[in-house]
Amino acid sequence: MKNLILSFCLFSTVAFGTEVTPTVRVNQSISFIDDMKFENLDMAIERQLNSYTNQGLNGDIKFGTLVYPKVVLKNSLILLKELTASAKLCAQTQPEDLCLNDFNKAINEKFAIYKPVPSKSEDGFNAENTTKYTSYYSPDLTGSRVPTERFNHAIYRKPTETALANFTRIEIDYHGALAAKGYEIFWVEDSYFDLYLLHVQGGGRINIINADGTKEVKYLSYDGKNTHSFKMIYHYLVNSGYLKPENASVPNQRKFLQENPDKEEEVFNSCPSYVYFRESNEEPVGLDDIPLTEGRSLAMDSKIYRTTGIINFVKTKKASHVNENGQVVKVAFSRFFIGQDTGGAIRGNARCDLYFGYGPMAELTAYNMNEMGEQYFLIKK
Repeated sequence: MKNLILSFCLFSTVAFGTEVTPTVRVNQSISFIDDMKFENLDMAIERQLNSYTNQGLNGDIKFGTLVYPKVVLKNSLILLKELTASAKLCAQTQPEDLCLNDFNKAINEKFAIYKPVPSKSEDGFNAENTTKYTSYYSPDLTGSRVPTERFNHAIYRKPTETALANFTRIEIDYHGALAAKGYEIFWVEDSYFDLYLLHVQGGGRINIINADGTKEVKYLSYDGKNTHSFKMIYHYLVNSGYLKPENASVPNQRKFLQENPDKEEEVFNSCPSYVYFRESNEEPVGLDDIPLTEGRSLAMDSKIYRTTGIINFVKTKKASHVNENGQVVKVAFSRFFIGQDTGGAIRGNARCDLYFGYGPMAELTAYNMNEMGEQYFLIKK
């Protein structure tokens, strides 16, 4: 009788608008080893909890066959924070392995574990329900609040007039369609290729040099785009015969443009999309204006996973270093992430983009991750 009532309740709740995730329960113990030893995890959790306080958290969400009130996402984060705090406190006086074993046991006991089920069109289908992983980062730029001979490429906020907002990349960057109209927020010394990469990533960090020589750091967050499609210049470079597919990495794209400045406008004409930014004192934001956290935020398909704050545990590979032969060496890793972002290319039940933050290592990881791996969602029992 209890099962019949539960089934009826589940059907009724789903019928009235419960958010349904394409997931299945995992009925085995998982090894939860965090390669960052929980660094930055508290920050990502607090940013998510602050968002819940500001935005509210109403309704229900279904994982596997069970329907939970969405407040379970908040409670799951609080529990994870408590368990990681206990593990770190334990490690101050006890052997680390013992503390991590206790942590791992507690996670498996206190959380229901789910994994996404890929659709037939996804890479992970029929591959033990694995997830496709890529990575992104926030580029660093150097700039000024006023144009100078050194800082002569503008970064724009989105124009309020539709006609102005829909100019193409070439019209804006090469023909000055928005110049002196009051939409500039910074001017940078970086190339148009660097600005293009900023657009690809959707956010960044700008190191400002003021007229009096003082310096400050600000962040750039996505502020919309024109209506033109975003097409990676990689495809044009390869289709035009300028680069071979196996030799069309981001460093080689940069090298080609530096060595062939006469081809630059032609190449960028293949990507008419243009992304606008806004200045921020915090890191670039994801969904619900949540500041992204280095190595802890990830992007999923927001049409499928509509609510932020789902705890993810990821097992895949990432770049480690470049060897003496110029080859990227990759290593296996596992880590807790939180679903806090989305992206135009992030589509599917089992598709994730991992945010790695700033700097050369984050850039190396971002442009060299195209991996399959395991993905688990943690929901407090």
